[in-house]
Amino acid sequence: MTDNRAISFWIGISLIVAGISLLTIFWTMAIDGGSNGPIAVAGAVTTPVETPDATEEPAVASATETAAPATTAAATPPPIASSISATPTVGEAASSTPIAVAPGPSNLTPAAQALAQSIESQYGVRILSAGQDWGATGDLQLRNIGAIGEALASVPAGVRAAAAASRPLTFLSNQTGMTEAGWEPYGAREANFYSNEDVSTSGRVAANQIVLQPGSNSQTIAHEIMHAYQMRDIAPGEYALALLTPEMKSFMEATGWTQTGRDDDVRAAVAGGWTGINLLFKYEGRALTYNNEFGDSVTLFTPNPLEAYAEAGGFYYGHSIRTALPEWAEYWSWFQSHAG
Repeated sequence: MTDNRAISFWIGISLIVAGISLLTIFWTMAIDGGSNGPIAVAGAVTTPVETPDATEEPAVASATETAAPATTAAATPPPIASSISATPTVGEAASSTPIAVAPGPSNLTPAAQALAQSIESQYGVRILSAGQDWGATGDLQLRNIGAIGEALASVPAGVRAAAAASRPLTFLSNQTGMTEAGWEPYGAREANFYSNEDVSTSGRVAANQIVLQPGSNSQTIAHEIMHAYQMRDIAPGEYALALLTPEMKSFMEATGWTQTGRDDDVRAAVAGGWTGINLLFKYEGRALTYNNEFGDSVTLFTPNPLEAYAEAGGFYYGHSIRTALPEWAEYWSWFQSHAG
């Protein structure tokens, strides 16, 4: 079912690209033909194709493989070495003063803009373009924005609906880990993370946003969507309290996690950060190691049950169709019965 949704999504992308291509062909014929000289066609844009170096794309506190940008929206990325890199756990923000800057202009090509609008309309999300980096070329923009559509198509409809019940889920992509309000919670560096809060020069507000590194793949994005789903009933900034919900306790029991302290101990540990919180949970389940689509061995990064949930859920729903799911029956059965 997941693979069929992804295939259907890319069929939709192909139709959008085909429409833009017809405009480009018409524009080229208009310039080259006729004795009266070039004819201007409004909105017709041609974009050179460029393949930059591969970028690293770790998920929030996760181990993920590096994705090579494709030269076309539907192309298979070439095999490259995996990169296992952990970025901060959700909610473990460093102190950072918000900056007051006007967002830069959007540099999306017409095809990428049309794709973003199509995804927004289909799934009720927001994809910010002003001041964001979705790729240096039209093909990279289609690949990177398309990965959002793939991730949204891969997760169950109930997950999408619950994750956006309070406010639309918003997607950003930039090189400094900056939120919509101009907050850089992990410092001015690339990071993939979900945040249910935002901080501007006027104060702290509730939010529902996923900030991506440019080039993040659908599995990484699905991971962050699972964080949004986890936090659907959690107050802004109180991420660790999701560990105490019946849903998380059920997940822990099914997959081999034990809470070694009381619920009050978890609440008390929040002030000390995730290092202390992690010590209150012990994992005795299976090793979460698998082979990715390039044949590289990858181990999911699971410092606590919240990250284990998002890592396994993002992998289960958002993995590449070229990656074979390992036989982790207790995980897959739990997600099927609790998320769909």
